[in-house]
Amino acid sequence: MRRSLLVTNILAVLMAGGAAQAADLAMKPVTKAPVAAPFSWTGFYIGAQAGYGWGQNDFSNSFDPLNPSTISPVDAEYSTDGWMLGGQVGYNWQINNIVLGVEADAVWSDISGSGSYYNGIAPSCIQSNDACTSKIDALGTITARLGVAYDRILLYAKGGAAWATTSHTAGSTAPAPFGYSATADSTRWGWTLGAGVEWAFFNNWSAKIEYNYIDLGSSDVTFAFVPNTFINPYVATVDQTVQAVKFGINYRF
Repeated sequence: MRRSLLVTNILAVLMAGGAAQAADLAMKPVTKAPVAAPFSWTGFYIGAQAGYGWGQNDFSNSFDPLNPSTISPVDAEYSTDGWMLGGQVGYNWQINNIVLGVEADAVWSDISGSGSYYNGIAPSCIQSNDACTSKIDALGTITARLGVAYDRILLYAKGGAAWATTSHTAGSTAPAPFGYSATADSTRWGWTLGAGVEWAFFNNWSAKIEYNYIDLGSSDVTFAFVPNTFINPYVATVDQTVQAVKFGINYRF
């Protein structure tokens, strides 16, 4: 009898305690886990890049300076290629999943090539394999960007202005005293179009790969020959294009 009464009292105490805890839980508000804010591409960024470029050079109206009135102008078309290394700076502004931006980049490059032609008298060249070369020493773009963001993935297109610092050397392998050589340096402007994809692997860090097509247009190059200063300077027309694949990394502030 006493054991039954003791068990009954213990059960009553436990039930009363459970009812009190249930009442306390019912009075406390239920809170949800905080929802993470969506990723945003908005902000200034700076970064580094490396890549590979290849292109085409086309010289026209070129002729033998020793016989400009007797030798018909000829064309010399050749390809160029080489590596690039540099950096970029820009700003993105995201509206919903649309990302607008501006970017400027500049790279050092060794994009170079050679080519030659035979003018009927001597093996002359525009960009030959020995003293005559063509090289892009530096290359850059100033572009607007338009992209679509899928959280941390950004697909974009870009377009704008392009510039390049170029060096051309023309010469002849004719024996002395008819051999000649000349170098012409210039900074050329053109346009560019491109597209790429960028991935934000941390909140402030992203990596990208992009393709650029650069057209530096057609312009005149003046060659002044040395040491044979008796050869008058002459003008050739050069048309240059470059294609490039770039890999980059950005830090966004």
